[in-house]
Amino acid sequence: SSPLLEPPRPASLPRPAIACFGMAAPKATTKPPVSSKLAAKQKALQKRAKGAGLDASVVLKCTEKAANAALLIWQRCQACHGSTVRDVLGSILGDGNRYSMADLRYDIKLGRLETLPAGSSAGDLPKPKPRPDAPLAGKPLPPASLDEFFLFLQGQLRMELREHTGETLALPNKDAEKMWPDIEAFVTPNLGATERWVPYHTILGVHELFLVQSVHDRKEWNEKQRFLAIFVFRSHCKRDLFLEAQLPVMLGKSFWDDPIKAFEPNGVMEEAILKYRKKTGKPLITSCFRIIPPRVLKDDDRNLVRSITDRTMKLIEVAEHAWGVLKDKSKTPAQKMAAISTKIQDANGLGETWAKMLIVCIDLAYPNEQLLESQCDVGTGAAPPLRCLTQGGNHPTKQKALEALLKAMNAATSPHAKSFWRTLQEQESRIRSHFKRYRLVQAQASTKERRMSAVTLQVQLCEYRQFRHSIARLKYGLPDDETMRVEAESKTRLCAQNFVEFDEKKKVASFMYPGDEKQTVFEVPAKSVGGNQAVATRIAAMCFDRYRAGDSWEQVRKLRDEVVTGYRPGGEDVPDDSEAWQVCRIQLSHSSPLVSFQVETKEGKRFPFQTTLGAAGSILEAERIARLCWQRLSAGATKDAVLQYRNSLYKGTAPSALAGGKGSKAQKPSDARTPAASTQRSEKALAAAPGKRARPTKDADASAVAKRARKVKA
Repeated sequence: SSPLLEPPRPASLPRPAIACFGMAAPKATTKPPVSSKLAAKQKALQKRAKGAGLDASVVLKCTEKAANAALLIWQRCQACHGSTVRDVLGSILGDGNRYSMADLRYDIKLGRLETLPAGSSAGDLPKPKPRPDAPLAGKPLPPASLDEFFLFLQGQLRMELREHTGETLALPNKDAEKMWPDIEAFVTPNLGATERWVPYHTILGVHELFLVQSVHDRKEWNEKQRFLAIFVFRSHCKRDLFLEAQLPVMLGKSFWDDPIKAFEPNGVMEEAILKYRKKTGKPLITSCFRIIPPRVLKDDDRNLVRSITDRTMKLIEVAEHAWGVLKDKSKTPAQKMAAISTKIQDANGLGETWAKMLIVCIDLAYPNEQLLESQCDVGTGAAPPLRCLTQGGNHPTKQKALEALLKAMNAATSPHAKSFWRTLQEQESRIRSHFKRYRLVQAQASTKERRMSAVTLQVQLCEYRQFRHSIARLKYGLPDDETMRVEAESKTRLCAQNFVEFDEKKKVASFMYPGDEKQTVFEVPAKSVGGNQAVATRIAAMCFDRYRAGDSWEQVRKLRDEVVTGYRPGGEDVPDDSEAWQVCRIQLSHSSPLVSFQVETKEGKRFPFQTTLGAAGSILEAERIARLCWQRLSAGATKDAVLQYRNSLYKGTAPSALAGGKGSKAQKPSDARTPAASTQRSEKALAAAPGKRARPTKDADASAVAKRARKVKA
């Protein structure tokens, strides 16, 4: 399996049968076995899973291949066992990402998951092959405890000193010394190219120390530029890629005038990364990320690069906001952390784990801000050990549980706790001596006794969870430590992007709505819109949303036919991977159907912008004109200039972007990118709009569609 696609951390798993923050665990249920008649349909359903449509009500079954795979793969597929496609799509995985259709198809393709007919039972989970080399096979795994956690931390300190200085740290605690071989067995596979191990001092992690040495002390940049560079690196976390491909561009005089522009599609940074990829063949994303990029381009390398540049543009926007918050002297550390965390989690495609990672980076770069001294976002990986170590406490939230555990850790007086604090003092003295040049390392390796920070505790809880899985497998012959399984998030998103797909052979955009007993396959042929795959996919998504809102199939088909009549072929539009396709969507429920969106200026001010069906003449024209306007506004054009541009589009007199305009690029109809991903738009692809467009829809067309919209509202 490609290191670009495999997860470094386990995926979501069924809720373990133990209490969580004062809440009772659900009871397990048993389903009847699969009948031979239902099993006979399985092969046909598997074929469908690889084609254009996948019934959302089919049941997923974890296979023996997954059971005997690496721990991380096994746990991800466990999370899907017995669930329907509808249940798993959109659910949160262990790394904070949502499980997408791309993830599902990848697991089915490699034989880790099979599909069963709707209503079937997946049966019991397949049992991994026994590990004859496990010395304690057959014996119960002892439960996690605070004392064991203290012993684990002492082993982490020894490993950290050995890896960075080559020195050996004596462990006065005999039980800690006894645990050392288990810690070596856990850490060793996660060193080197895997980049998965996180030492006790977070700043000495592979990526964090790289930022200290290559970004934080870089004299060519000012403070804000160094801050933004953190987010650029964090979009992929590959050191060679940053130094060899990105740094030369970032050292240029013009880069910092508009950093986002450099990452636009077909821009200077995209080309630099592609050149690096072709020259070296090296991975472009750390194996610590479990990311399968959405398919927006046919070429694999270009598609992967586009996912990186899109994510970087999004992260730079977050960084611009975070910088203002960080420098706001009127806010307390808690207020700053909350504001930055909220901004990160609100960004499309990011989540609480991204928030945790980025805030840790900011905290390491600005230790005097004390953002994480006593509080920290609890990532999904830290939740299971936090739950296990706080059993008996009635904590309403993960944050409260972390605060309680931190207090207990700093107040503990057991022999294992005392030996930990003595070991920490000795180890930090030697770390400070080794890293004299780096003030940020000096700052973190100066822990006051019984003053462990919330962020250190949270990060080490994640490592402790992985350690528990390691000893479960290597010593006890178990597939994992079931008490440390990441909880699945029950809330899922019924999004069109997870169900609408484009069939390259049939040239149709289609979907099968989850829960539809008749299993109706709804189609929008590309030929009905001049072969434009992106528009066909957009119409299918529009119909999906209307059916979800309560329209009948007859109403939805009528909407499709009326929308198609408003298409005008061969014209100007934004690239298929522009975020405008997600932002500029018509509101049919409005009394006067319109496309409305908010625009934020570089100064942080926001203003509304809209196009209307009445003025544009049809639904597709209203959305198309809105996309073109959104693109210009996002590129920095003034509202007045774009209003004038919009009005000229209404009249059919807009000058083509091919005639000039800063940064404009042609997007011919024949250049349409893979449309299956046109519902998975990348963020902030701000290339200017191209091509020519015929005059908008006639008044008669506008009247018919407006009438339809009023019926929808009624």
